[in-house]
Amino acid sequence: MLLVTALPLLCGCNNEDDVVEIFTGKTWKLSKISAEGTNLQFNYWPNDNANGDAFKQSMDLLKGTGNFTITFSGGEINGITGGTFNGRGVNATFNGKWQADGATHEMSMDTNVSGMENNVLSKAFISGLQNVIRYEGDANNLFIYFKDGKNVKYMGFTPQR
Repeated sequence: MLLVTALPLLCGCNNEDDVVEIFTGKTWKLSKISAEGTNLQFNYWPNDNANGDAFKQSMDLLKGTGNFTITFSGGEINGITGGTFNGRGVNATFNGKWQADGATHEMSMDTNVSGMENNVLSKAFISGLQNVIRYEGDANNLFIYFKDGKNVKYMGFTPQR
């Protein structure tokens, strides 16, 4: 009988993410941008030349230290998790406010950008941050989903090392 009365206590699991643990305490580095439902880098270079120079340039910029990074700070106040963020594309920097719901994974970012990007991947990165709708992930991998016209894409991030 004791086990039956303790059962509700054992099942009182919380299925919400620890949003603060996921987002804060590290700098996130972009690894790729993909269409929802795929694992492949989205082709932002359909008209690239035979040598793939534009693609190579984007990948070299992506590998650059300090490029395509974002850092979140904040905490939970009155049941709402969020705070501020800042980061960098290649030529542009950005900052703003963010919120995320650990139960529904809905996310919003109010992004202010300083500077202009001229690389197609850099432009996509900034645009993605301005159109965020949700997240998935943990402290080792973060996926930020965004609307791109009628499509949904995601940015994959890992902690910068």
